[in-house]
Amino acid sequence: MKRTIAGFLALFLLLLSGCEGWFSSSYRSVTPHVEQSYPTEDVAASLAPPVVTNRNELRGTVLSFIRDWTESGTILVEAYSGDVAADLQETMDYVTQEDPIGAYAVDYADSEFYGDRENGRIEISIVFRRSAAEIDSIVTVNGIAGANVKIRQALSDYESSLTLRIRNYAARDFASYIRQYCMDNPDAVLAIPAVSAEVYPKEGETCILELHLNYPKGRDEMRDMLASVNTILNSASSYIRSGADDYERATLLCRFLTTRFDYALLEEEPNMPAYSLLCEGQAHSLSFAIVFAAECKKAEIPCTIISGTLGDNAHYWNALELDGATYHLDLMRCLSQDVNSLELLTPEQLAALGYQWQDAPPQPAP
Repeated sequence: MKRTIAGFLALFLLLLSGCEGWFSSSYRSVTPHVEQSYPTEDVAASLAPPVVTNRNELRGTVLSFIRDWTESGTILVEAYSGDVAADLQETMDYVTQEDPIGAYAVDYADSEFYGDRENGRIEISIVFRRSAAEIDSIVTVNGIAGANVKIRQALSDYESSLTLRIRNYAARDFASYIRQYCMDNPDAVLAIPAVSAEVYPKEGETCILELHLNYPKGRDEMRDMLASVNTILNSASSYIRSGADDYERATLLCRFLTTRFDYALLEEEPNMPAYSLLCEGQAHSLSFAIVFAAECKKAEIPCTIISGTLGDNAHYWNALELDGATYHLDLMRCLSQDVNSLELLTPEQLAALGYQWQDAPPQPAP
């Protein structure tokens, strides 16, 4: 019996030592060998300073620094054909004054050349006035027509800024274009924003246009306000279309606009003309002229907004064609005289009343 117990004890000790060996080998940590990686030839070449051998390569390399928002860098000069020092000065002037991206983005640039006439190195330092994100956000368009499309989109979305690279650039007063577009399209843009427009460089085949647009309200609020304006414009359009001809439709429009409120008169030009007139009952010649022209457009009555003066003050009214003749209509005058029918004036009659304006009425912006 004692021999049997001793046997079991020996077997138990043997199994216990085996389990310890099994657990030890099961939880052993093994770190695999990792081969040291080295850059490939292509990667190593991309990390090496660029090499230039002539003026064109030098200009292209410095421009690439600007487009990649590189604040400092080294350029190697090898077997250079030309005058390195002169080409370097010409390049720095070009990229900061004549190149559109450089004129727009660079505040200051400096360069130093170390070497002889053919070989050496150039150290470039650039101080940017625009961020890398601002450079990346530039949109390229072709011609003023392409720029107009992007500007109209920005106005409809109430964007606060827009930067365009315009190929085939032609000088234009963009602030006036934006103002005229907003006046001609009160159903698409609620407010006439304050505009800051800068062009870099001032002239050239390709230029950067930087626009900043300042609106009186936030985007969501203005969209809600525009919806209120369009509700009234669309309802009024149905009422006006009941007229038998253009004269009667224009008369209905005049009556609708001049009698629906006991208006409060505004001295300052409103920056939300249609809303102030239709939704707040605030009268200004600009508001009347804009809304009247918009409703005439819906009714297919030829009509334009006239900008001029009355006395010593800026004043706005409409010119419309009826039966092949052009007449002038000032709804502010109708309101002040409590006239609900059309008071159509010839150019001669208008001038005799003290109105002054350009010979040709401005056409809606394309």
